[in-house]
Amino acid sequence: MARDAAPSGAPRIGTKVLHKFNRDLGPGRVEEVAARRVVVFFPRSGERLTFGIADMGLRPLELSAGRDARIEETGEVVTLASRERGGTAWTTTDGRVIEEEHLWPAEIPQDPVERLAGLDVDRAAAFRNRVDGLFLARMRQARGLGSFLGGRIAIHPHQLHVAERATAYEPVRWLLADEVGLGKTIEACLILSRLVRTDRADRVLVVAPSTLTVQWLGELWRKFHQVFVLLDAKRRADVAKDHGPEFNPFDAHRRSVVALEDLASEPGLAQKAVEAGLDLLVVDEAHRLVLEAEAERAVAPLAKAARHLLLLSATPLEADTSGFFRLLQMVRPDAYRSEKEFVAALSENQPLPPCTSATRRVDIGGLPPRVPLPVELDRVPSSQALSGDDKADAADPRVEWLVGKAKGFAPGGVEEGKTLVFCHDLPTLQSLKTLLERETRKRVAVFHEELSPDRRDLEVAEFRRPKGPTFLISTECGGEGRNFEFCRRLVLFDLPLDPAQVEQRIGRLDRISRKERVEIVYFRPPTGFWRDLVELYERIGLFREPLGGLERSLSSVEAAIRKAEKASALGRVELPVEELVAQVRGAAQARQRAAYHHLHAEGFRPEHASGILSRVPAGLDAAMERFVIAACELYGFDVAEKKGSRTWYLEFGGDALLEHLPGVPGGSRFLGTFDREEAVRHEEHDFFASGHPLVEGIFQELEDGPRGRAALVKLEKSGVAGEGVLFLHRREGGFAASAVDLSGTSRPEWAELLLRGRASLRGISVADWSPTIPRGRGWAATVRTLAARAEKNGPVLAAAGFRLS
Repeated sequence: MARDAAPSGAPRIGTKVLHKFNRDLGPGRVEEVAARRVVVFFPRSGERLTFGIADMGLRPLELSAGRDARIEETGEVVTLASRERGGTAWTTTDGRVIEEEHLWPAEIPQDPVERLAGLDVDRAAAFRNRVDGLFLARMRQARGLGSFLGGRIAIHPHQLHVAERATAYEPVRWLLADEVGLGKTIEACLILSRLVRTDRADRVLVVAPSTLTVQWLGELWRKFHQVFVLLDAKRRADVAKDHGPEFNPFDAHRRSVVALEDLASEPGLAQKAVEAGLDLLVVDEAHRLVLEAEAERAVAPLAKAARHLLLLSATPLEADTSGFFRLLQMVRPDAYRSEKEFVAALSENQPLPPCTSATRRVDIGGLPPRVPLPVELDRVPSSQALSGDDKADAADPRVEWLVGKAKGFAPGGVEEGKTLVFCHDLPTLQSLKTLLERETRKRVAVFHEELSPDRRDLEVAEFRRPKGPTFLISTECGGEGRNFEFCRRLVLFDLPLDPAQVEQRIGRLDRISRKERVEIVYFRPPTGFWRDLVELYERIGLFREPLGGLERSLSSVEAAIRKAEKASALGRVELPVEELVAQVRGAAQARQRAAYHHLHAEGFRPEHASGILSRVPAGLDAAMERFVIAACELYGFDVAEKKGSRTWYLEFGGDALLEHLPGVPGGSRFLGTFDREEAVRHEEHDFFASGHPLVEGIFQELEDGPRGRAALVKLEKSGVAGEGVLFLHRREGGFAASAVDLSGTSRPEWAELLLRGRASLRGISVADWSPTIPRGRGWAATVRTLAARAEKNGPVLAAAGFRLS
């Protein structure tokens, strides 16, 4: 082939074409054809554009009987009747014979009916994809669950129950008070995501302890496709540098996460958030507002100013009635005139306002058990903390046990599994890290207060990797809000004097999505105060089951423990185990007698689960995969299936057949899965579900674009024979379909047959479309007549001529 010769099958000079992904250009004429390029002139825009020879967007625009055409020289519009002179000329309806080279296809409106009337049709694959998309759009609403199913989360009915209840109100002002580990953060994200996606909230601020801010950013992005900014001191300084010191950082970043400590300590910061305006305020660990006056003073004005408010706290009503009331006042200041009135209402068993949820483990059931694994020590450690002296610390019996187990805990070992080690102070952490790394010659991950939030997140991410470190050692910094449910075991290197702090540590593993038992390793010295403390914690069941909200009722127990610990150092007093066990049991009984749980309006109950789960469409993941992959192939994206369940690589590359996809920049690449369980296991992959930018971009293109709105299709081996037009109609909450044969008779059974068999629809070329039309009417007139009759079913979204055989 000569260097500039056009390949066989290339369009000929003079051919009329249309670029099906850029219809605004209108019809064009091929002016030049070379080895790798085609030059087309588009009269409507006056543009002369160059395309690749293999550009699949260019398609011939064929003239056909019944279609309007324009005489190029005069601009007169005529209607074509039949071909003449071996196909090189046309007879018009007024009897003239005109050479085809002098005719130009008339402009066809983008209305689906007019496109079908003019035989300006798309591939059958595009029409099938549109029908799949319409079915999926209805399916993903899931009878009200909708956007909740777009999160990269395991489906837990109690979380969907709370999110659906809360978002049913306007405004949404809610106190999430579930027990530790049941997923309050997920519930808050579900609510946040619904409010944002339904345009009920735009400006959103998340307030969390500094140890949790980066985790919130990750949860919002990885699980819910929500982009937030950490508005820390550095980011605020950048705003001042770029926009001036008076510029409000909350105006620069409409969706942000800020540390509770920053709001409480930096004068004027909270007021700036108020001035910027808030649609939604989310406050994590909200019980700190009750305990810390500065935090409450900073957040209270924000809570009052925000339209929507979510407070997250694990403090149950029974454990701290006064604190619960103060949080409730922020959520619903109109509910009670005073704390006295609130307490009186409780005593009279009056239901709480419908703005709270407090799911308990007993309401869910089926959670894996806690398994205590005490280690008997042959000697008492010289101190709970390590000294920093390598030789002395290596002789500590707890260190000896950990070092001895390290090989078995490592990948391939007899007790293989990730191990989270808690200790109280940073020097102990550093010594323990040094000793373990020296003995195992493997890196040990750490989590402590002197690491930056970013660094803490990196340490956890590395620890989480299957080939990452076996051990992560944490100070109490990791005991609040962090999720380590992927660990096999928890090692309590030392024992806190506060039972609530022990519960916080265990709660990092004992969480709602956990499937395996929670192994809790702790050390029993042979004698002394620490032996007594172990016995106390064992007898109150701390290692076997959660405290169930008793933590904040046990301040006197903690005080007694601390007093005994100080006295034991002087060898004077033993820990009063029997007395404290009786006290804890008494607190549990008192809480049981208070039993305010039933006062939470419409709380989750186990019998709700089946009804909620029945609304989750069984084939949603598969339907999403079929629709998105087919659309990407039609767009000319790079599409490749990868290892893993429903896992794909998708790229909006340079050879794509469309120039723009809403919310998806050209060059975007995605490696992800349509399978929920796969997405939960592999957070490094995208989850292609509702809310993902690519998924929403394709749905938006389906809504706004021309693709698949007109087609000619056939369904073979259907069991019936006939021809007609299928119309797809817009309906509130979905779509409807109607089929009419060419005589004008409604055929609802044909519509059902075509939709049910849509995967088997195949295309018919314009040249092969010669339907038998009664009374000699032309095709265009017939389509318009049938459409006028069908419009009673709603506006037409798409139309297809069909043949059944």
